[in-house]
Amino acid sequence: MRQHEKPKTRPGPYTGTQAISRASHILKEIGAASQRGLRVIDLSTRLAIERPTIHRILSCLMAEGFITRDSNTKRYVLGQQIYRLGTIAAGRRDLREICESALTRIAAATGDTVFLATRHGHEALVIDRRIGTTPARAMPLNVGMPRPLGVGATGLAILGALGDDEIDDFISKNAHRLREHGVRPDRLPLQLSKARKNGFAYSRGYGPPRLSGVGVALRDEANRCIGAISVTNLASKMTTDHRREILDVLQNELAGLADRLRVVGNESTADC
Repeated sequence: MRQHEKPKTRPGPYTGTQAISRASHILKEIGAASQRGLRVIDLSTRLAIERPTIHRILSCLMAEGFITRDSNTKRYVLGQQIYRLGTIAAGRRDLREICESALTRIAAATGDTVFLATRHGHEALVIDRRIGTTPARAMPLNVGMPRPLGVGATGLAILGALGDDEIDDFISKNAHRLREHGVRPDRLPLQLSKARKNGFAYSRGYGPPRLSGVGVALRDEANRCIGAISVTNLASKMTTDHRREILDVLQNELAGLADRLRVVGNESTADC
């Protein structure tokens, strides 16, 4: 080396993994915001990452189809590529194939919209849906769309299937995300306690539009959660009598699915 020549600097060993980690955190935050999306300033504040860095990562994610940007609101939402990958990953577990006929029958019998979801970390991911004969005109959930656990009937059903320590940890780490979806973290423990006692979760009047749903956890032979099914419609249509009808239909269908659900458990309980 020459006397006045400075040694060449090499990139730190974690430069690449740090970028991947930041991109992952950005996607999770955007996904948690659902259809509302997030602005650059929102992401910068939540993740404590400088705006120029956020911009660079967002540009890469947009180029790959993982996110899109609303030109009017300047907010970023998840792109179709995320939904495709999520659906493929969920499909490997065969839960959708096992439940598809049951979902169709439930929608026909109740007239409501039926959702099938699995847990992915702190989110419930919709992997299948059926539209009934009297659905709400504006249904905010599509296949491939994630929402935080505790939001909606499927999210409540899955969260209620977890242990008390895991529930407490989830609520403490996701309180701000729950509030963004109109869920009060302080009321969740009581809701989950009722769900466990009743054997089903009831989500009352969330939205807009104001929707209510009945959700039940799906379990394997070891009684571990492998997902949830919910029946949802406008809150005005979820009368006490209609909820009883829904529960009767769900219980009959779950009884018929019990044997087939056992074979899913070995691969699907890592996230539940």
